[in-house]
Amino acid sequence: MKNIARFLKVTVVVLLSTSILQSCSLLGKKGGGVSSTTGAAYGYGKDTTSFSPYDIQNLPNPPGMVFVQGGRTILGSFEQDLFGSRDNIERTVTVNSFYMDETEITNKDWKEYVFYQFRPMTEQMGKDTEIKDDPNNPFIPATTSHNGQELKDLVPNDSVWSSDFSFNDVYSQNYYSNPGFNDYPVVGVTWRQVVDYCAWRTDFVNYTKIIATVDFDELPDEFKLEFYNPDGSLQMLGASASNSGTQEIFLDELDQLQQDIIAYINQNKKMFIEKGLYLPEFRLPNEAEWEYAAKATVGTQYLDENEEYGRIYPWDGRGVRNPYGKRRGDFLANFKRGRGDYAGIAGTINNDSDVIPSRVGTYEPNDFGLFNMGGNVSEWVNDTYRPLSFDDFEDLNPVRKDGTNDPESNYGWAAGRNTFRSLINDRSKVYKGGSWKDVAYWMSPGTRRYLDQDKATNTLGFRCAMISVGFERLDSGGGIFSGILGGK
Repeated sequence: MKNIARFLKVTVVVLLSTSILQSCSLLGKKGGGVSSTTGAAYGYGKDTTSFSPYDIQNLPNPPGMVFVQGGRTILGSFEQDLFGSRDNIERTVTVNSFYMDETEITNKDWKEYVFYQFRPMTEQMGKDTEIKDDPNNPFIPATTSHNGQELKDLVPNDSVWSSDFSFNDVYSQNYYSNPGFNDYPVVGVTWRQVVDYCAWRTDFVNYTKIIATVDFDELPDEFKLEFYNPDGSLQMLGASASNSGTQEIFLDELDQLQQDIIAYINQNKKMFIEKGLYLPEFRLPNEAEWEYAAKATVGTQYLDENEEYGRIYPWDGRGVRNPYGKRRGDFLANFKRGRGDYAGIAGTINNDSDVIPSRVGTYEPNDFGLFNMGGNVSEWVNDTYRPLSFDDFEDLNPVRKDGTNDPESNYGWAAGRNTFRSLINDRSKVYKGGSWKDVAYWMSPGTRRYLDQDKATNTLGFRCAMISVGFERLDSGGGIFSGILGGK
């Protein structure tokens, strides 16, 4: 690609600008002042000869996420252990503050992910740069995605709706593909697929936030390198300038350039952090984070910090119906009411018609402003499953990343071919929360189940999380619904 190597020498460093910092000065560089230990004067503005400290900047709420304030909680199941598994015994832990998606990731969200896996992000490079297709070499999306997979490996598995003993094949054709289901939670995705989604979302948000606005005049001299012209304009990125003086870049060049920039960002994150910048990193929530967020025991403590009560479900009370106001008697979640009963009797006030997952943002949010933390779809979390993890967990931000201290060999996986092997191994990942196809028992946040990381079902989706470190939250959340409904 023409001139891309030259452009890439600074790439993201130059493009880091006010989009993440918004009202803050570029790169959080603090002008003036004197060192309290050496007496040396700090550098001002664009002075690169003197040491200049950087300020920590507030991080705007990530798109679609709400802030979950961390704290002490009691994890574990408050529900009767019907299966006798005893795999989530109550214990006290502390969870750090973090962000979590307000709703489950939807079919529309997943379609966006698939789309941009084969195409460049159409973010303008500047007001004098035009992105266009090359008539002599038109852009044709590659058959292999940016993360090295084919289309068939990226789309949800529609066959999760098919069964030899049911007539649900219509959902195989429609649930993901039909625009009428755009705002429904995506299902049929494996744990490894959703981990890839989180990585893509991280790359996309970091790139678009960084490159959205570039003000050459505000760039420190240390970042003004070869690819800028003396007048501050971008050098040619591939094609020649148009008659109007606008610089042009072709889609295929932009696609390659963006992937190079993303790689540069990921290789130099520590450098950005040292300059006061925090680049979001989306991921699956840890099991402890998910359970903490689902219980949402906000304001249930006495003055001496003893909890007034725990919660069986992500809402107050011991039942599954709304006990208050005009919506008294309405169900608080989408779940299976009993054997063969998914929706109730037709014509009654309690018939919700939700015989499959319902649209995201329905039903009441919990006290953190999170929707459907019980029912609708179960959700993948980051943890590897072990039945006795609660014995090994640390009590600050607990997580089980792998089989440390409880290897899969304990479950027959290192033995001979004819020896029993259980379903518990390093590929077994935890999922939480009840689904539209589960009875109320599984909506208790403390219940836990597991599935192979390469398996998918029509009851299992996910949402993303992102840690909040060293920043003052700007408001309660960046979600769509929280501002409207007043979610906390």
